Amino acid sequence: MCRYFFDLVGEERSEYDYRGRDLPSPESAYDLAELIAVDLAVEEQEPWCGWAVKVRNTQGREMFCVPVQPGCLAAA
Repeated sequence: MCRYFFDLVGEERSEYDYRGRDLPSPESAYDLAELIAVDLAVEEQEPWCGWAVKVRNTQGREMFCVPVQPGCLAAA
């Protein structure tokens, strides 16, 4: 198991994940980042379009970046 951190990054601000999650593989981390991005895309209370879910490892290196698509594209 490795720990991955899922930061929400926008143009004007970012929300950093300081806890992280233990996952069995990088593929699992990517799948979770995609799920988070889709969940944010359909969220009605905060306009997340244009943001991204950036996944870091324990050394702080960015592993993946998954953009949050507009809600209509996320549901397709």
